[in-house]
Amino acid sequence: MPYHTASQPEEANADSLSQQMVDCLQRIIAPPDPPAAAVSRPRGRPAVLSPEHLCLAVLLALLRGLKSYACVWRLITWSGVGHFPLLPHTRDAIRKRLLHTSLDVWQRLLLRVSTGLHAQTQAVAQCDLLPWVSHIFALDQTTLDAVQRRMQDVRDEAVDSPRLLVGRLAALFDVRRQQWVRILFREDVFANEKLLVQDVVRGLPAGSLLLADLGYFSFPWFDWLTDQGFFWLSRMREKTSYQILHVFVQHGTTLDALIWLGAYRADRCAHRVRLIQFEHHGKLYQYLTNICEPDRLSMSEAARLYARRWEIELAFKALKCTLGIRVWWSCDPLLVLQQLFAAFILAQVLHALHAQVAFAAQVPLFDVSLPVLATLLAQAPTRSDGQPLIQRLLEVGRRQGLIRPSRRIEPVVPALLRSYAPAPPDLPTIRTPRYAHRIHQSRSDRPDFVPRFFTFIVI
Repeated sequence: MPYHTASQPEEANADSLSQQMVDCLQRIIAPPDPPAAAVSRPRGRPAVLSPEHLCLAVLLALLRGLKSYACVWRLITWSGVGHFPLLPHTRDAIRKRLLHTSLDVWQRLLLRVSTGLHAQTQAVAQCDLLPWVSHIFALDQTTLDAVQRRMQDVRDEAVDSPRLLVGRLAALFDVRRQQWVRILFREDVFANEKLLVQDVVRGLPAGSLLLADLGYFSFPWFDWLTDQGFFWLSRMREKTSYQILHVFVQHGTTLDALIWLGAYRADRCAHRVRLIQFEHHGKLYQYLTNICEPDRLSMSEAARLYARRWEIELAFKALKCTLGIRVWWSCDPLLVLQQLFAAFILAQVLHALHAQVAFAAQVPLFDVSLPVLATLLAQAPTRSDGQPLIQRLLEVGRRQGLIRPSRRIEPVVPALLRSYAPAPPDLPTIRTPRYAHRIHQSRSDRPDFVPRFFTFIVI
């Protein structure tokens, strides 16, 4: 039997922008009920407060900047949540229902939202960004903020106690579609970034391009990516030894060449890579990639493409600042992870709207402010003169600061007047690798990390 819902009250204002946003979320979370003949009636009394009702209330609380589960309770019992009816539940009843809601419900909901938004985001994807590559992903990690000392089991902990730490997120962000595609939650906060990184990227489509920062710089990692059929682009770590195999072009400090990573026998890469180097305002920029053909990836394309890696940093910032997961509503592990799931679900919707507004306004993506977009949706006026949400955002976008010139700094690559010297056909592409096994020792006397959370793959 389907969960009980109420139809929209006749006095509800159909022109409300905020109602349009709620309806959009509700259509994603609670799709239309299947025909009655196709639904088998479960045993027991039908639930009055459905999981969709509860999840939508948490999402609206996050979107509106509310800061506690008491606000979720008031939405359900006083303000109303979408087309769902007001319920006379107590605050403790809402909390108990949340504690009895499995994380599988939130995970299925996140997958449903991501799948439902795929067609919309694909329609506005930036397919002109290195079009011969199948996908472009940014890879990074972030440490989540600590919880407050409210529960009995952590009330006596010190302010900087490791037990208050929630964990870390290792994630992949689709640069073209502006969507999270895979998230790994880890409770081992102090572990190296490269730990379990293969689990994050394993199974991605062949021919995908990965953008990663220096935290992932490793000879075995680069070789593994190449062996798996992935392309990658990284910055060059200082004091990394290398041996030049062939110079495509060189002029002063500007260099485009094929190299072996690791000039010594004790530590060297298996596959040859390409070094791209230039200087701007006295700063030397060095990039490494396994795309060894300059006609497939030019020097300027490499610099501009690596600058897009910053988008995953901005996406993490949106989760923490715009969607408020730097302030946890509870210190119960289950409720913390539910809030984290809700933030990711809402982030998927916001990023999709962000890309749609930029596409409709025919402006670069970063000329549209994601924090302002979230503010406008949370503080939408009660009337919109019947205009669709995207159209109304376009109309008021420049006046409200939603659409404005971006302050992003574009990388400047010096123009080269010299022609590229093609690589000889008999140039070796692979050699016997040898990886240095370094002993990792603790750098401080900090206590061992005792987790209160658990590890799982989100997407």
